[in-house]
Amino acid sequence: MTSGKMIGDDVALVGSEELSGSGDCHVYAIRYAPGKFCLIDAGVQSATQIIQNITDTFQEKRWEITHLILTHAHIDHIGAAHEFQAQYSNLKIAAHRWDQGPIEGKPGTEGLTAASWYGITYTPVKLNILFSKDEENMRLGKIKLRIFHTPGHTPGSISILYNHPSMGKILFGQDVHGPFMREFNSNIQDWHSSMKKLIALDADFLCEGHFGVISGKDKVRNFINSYLKQHMRLG
Repeated sequence: MTSGKMIGDDVALVGSEELSGSGDCHVYAIRYAPGKFCLIDAGVQSATQIIQNITDTFQEKRWEITHLILTHAHIDHIGAAHEFQAQYSNLKIAAHRWDQGPIEGKPGTEGLTAASWYGITYTPVKLNILFSKDEENMRLGKIKLRIFHTPGHTPGSISILYNHPSMGKILFGQDVHGPFMREFNSNIQDWHSSMKKLIALDADFLCEGHFGVISGKDKVRNFINSYLKQHMRLG
């Protein structure tokens, strides 16, 4: 198993099925200050390996994860959140309020995490930051992340845009590709609107949840459009 992969200055891919563990989504790390990191998603149950990948990739001896942003409530994105919470006592976990129930373990929402698909038990976590608007900002040190509510795959799906000073617009749009299932409360019409919103951002990079990093404005636009065309019949 290899360690992480730098995408650009202070941004890296640090988790995936190949990098951290079976079933993991693509997990991304942003270093927003010396020794301070924000993680985009958590993977299933591979926190130890993801932490090691951050150490190996960024080559920092003393550091901490201060924030964990969960893009939606599926187990391959939230499963290891409790492991990071146990490791970093001051960790702040953020997600959209429409996915708060399954992330925090509200009775009756267990099926929304898809944990049964993986044959594991999900350990809920308490959210410290709740997003609730169509668009809002999150400040981390000197950088600003723009948080967009992009429902469709799940009701509370979000995407994150980081206007990097040298790389341009980096869009963390997890699970752009779907799937869309009734048991997840998916809504294909909402997803169509969300994808059009992402295309309008004109991102230079798309960091996707299972397809890795798509580089270049045209390639990002074409990737999203390809799924819009593929799922057009469902709308």
